[in-house]
Amino acid sequence: MSMPCPIASGRVRNIAHIAVLALLVASTLLATSTRASAHPHIWIDANAEMIFENDKLTAIKMHWIFDDLFSMTLIDEFDKNYDTRFFGDENTTLHDNAFVALADVSWLTHVRQNETLLPFTETRDFKADITDDRRVTYDFTLVLNEPLDPVKDTISISVYDAEYYIDVAFLQVDPIVFRGNQNTSCHFEMSEDEKNRIYFDLVAPIRADLVCAAKLADSGSSADHNARGLNPDDLVRVE
Repeated sequence: MSMPCPIASGRVRNIAHIAVLALLVASTLLATSTRASAHPHIWIDANAEMIFENDKLTAIKMHWIFDDLFSMTLIDEFDKNYDTRFFGDENTTLHDNAFVALADVSWLTHVRQNETLLPFTETRDFKADITDDRRVTYDFTLVLNEPLDPVKDTISISVYDAEYYIDVAFLQVDPIVFRGNQNTSCHFEMSEDEKNRIYFDLVAPIRADLVCAAKLADSGSSADHNARGLNPDDLVRVE
């Protein structure tokens, strides 16, 4: 059953086409009755680069890879010269007509400090591209309102669409990496976020908790290390 819905151009499109342009309207155009029967129509693989300055988390660089079908639609919609790349005005048009709408859903990225959901002040460095196997990618950086201290506070990141119209999942390889944490050693721990279930409480999104600690100071010179271990003179040759 189709459901008319206005978009910026003034045209009316049915629900099948809304599935294609869901990111243009940030999944907010579906009526309540449609949401009740919704399931993922768009799939995104994502990874996150945690950017540190002065050992505080200040921004998150996201990398998205869209599924084949939605990628094809974005290419048809925005690749005006059919060269399977987004250059110049094409990239600007995609940003202004698709990407900016995601602000309403926090760019599908949810950062919590001690379980409090945090806003982003801005985005920067948006770039869309097309892979050799014709999958559209987004690269962009989300700027945090205030620097975060993952040593002192509990910091977590999840990627999801609360309406579950878009299924976002962390990549299996290097889902989260760290950059700029010179004096802080960090890793992440993945789990299901039972405290913040989505889609009528049916789905527990995956969350990554950052586990960080101050790096230990250099424990001494090589001479000190040798004093605690074996020196060349300690070795005995056995024939």
